[in-house]
Amino acid sequence: MKRMQWNESLAVGIEQIDNQHKIWMEHFNSAAEAIAAKQSPSQISKTLGFLMDYTEMHFSTEEKYMTELGYAGLQDHKSRHNELRTTLTNLVKDFEDEGVTSKLADAIDSFLGNWLVQHINEVDKKFAAFAKKG
Repeated sequence: MKRMQWNESLAVGIEQIDNQHKIWMEHFNSAAEAIAAKQSPSQISKTLGFLMDYTEMHFSTEEKYMTELGYAGLQDHKSRHNELRTTLTNLVKDFEDEGVTSKLADAIDSFLGNWLVQHINEVDKKFAAFAKKG
């Protein structure tokens, strides 16, 4: 399991969003570590729940900024958020149905970590550049 580490190359330049990305990474690391260590089902469920709740709060923050600033890319950004919401929901369902599996550990470790870094670099930075112009 690779731990996600914040570095300044991930900064979008909007303090609240950058801080939330840092915290999201902490929740991601907690969930990935709980799964990799095959902690108790209740602990894994708790960490996945925190990750899902924090993801929802963070997406709401970003989407609120975009709405307030009249960002033309809002719908595309929201659809990308919705894709991750669906993936997280499916991962939790897989855990509830099957428990800790190598498939689940791999999905958490590779997909979620890669998704966040790509999303920040390709989508969030595009919005941040727009926000800074306005």
